[in-house]
Amino acid sequence: MRLPLPLLRSSAAFAAWALLAALSLRAEEPRFTITYNGRTTAWAPAELSRLPHQDVTAFDSHEKQNHVYSGVPVRDLLAKAGILFGEKLRGKFLRLAVIAHTRDHYDIVFALAEFDDAFNSRAILLVDRQDGQPLPPALGPVRLLVPGDQRPARWARMVVSLEVVPVVGAAQAP
Repeated sequence: MRLPLPLLRSSAAFAAWALLAALSLRAEEPRFTITYNGRTTAWAPAELSRLPHQDVTAFDSHEKQNHVYSGVPVRDLLAKAGILFGEKLRGKFLRLAVIAHTRDHYDIVFALAEFDDAFNSRAILLVDRQDGQPLPPALGPVRLLVPGDQRPARWARMVVSLEVVPVVGAAQAP
């Protein structure tokens, strides 16, 4: 933000300009987004923390210890972004995939049906707390927790967005 030089000469004008600059920086805090059908829905960390959470105790194979994780079911976030679940998740909607994008480019793909209670009895969580504390910067601000996976390779850290895309064509086996 550039301010004309004559306005900077007044200390009150400078203070007002500094306040506006600080507010514009604050407005750009990282946001978690879901993109579906040309529309993007975004949540600031504070907004995510106010949504209903579920707690899960799970073993972290990297740290070799159990933690209590708290997060929002991804299904709930996908529903807020316009995804249909239940009886309406059929036909062409079963060809939708959810790509989890991370800050370190460790992107992961899920079938949309994995998030639906009618297809799966587990809740995949977007976690923002571990053992009652916010996630450490190396893991957060949010990560995916996929209970029941035999290998936690899809427990993505530093998740920034989910993208719901149609699967077109089929890959050919080598």
